[in-house]
Amino acid sequence: MAELSKLAIKRIIRDTGARASRGAARELARSVEEIAREIAERSKWLAEHAGRQTVKEKDVRLAVKEWKSRSL
Repeated sequence: MAELSKLAIKRIIRDTGARASRGAARELARSVEEIAREIAERSKWLAEHAGRQTVKEKDVRLAVKEWKSRSL
């Protein structure tokens, strides 16, 4: 499994009212981590573009907003 805990992933799935196999939980964890890395990389770029080394909440929010609009 990826770095996200099995319990956290299973809880997310359970919160939807579904049950999931280990393979499904593992794939969801892999996908969530991939998306998080993309957002983190974009957040870092936004901070650097603003002349900062520190990623701020607003960088992450903008990166998430961009990711959501791209994935629609």
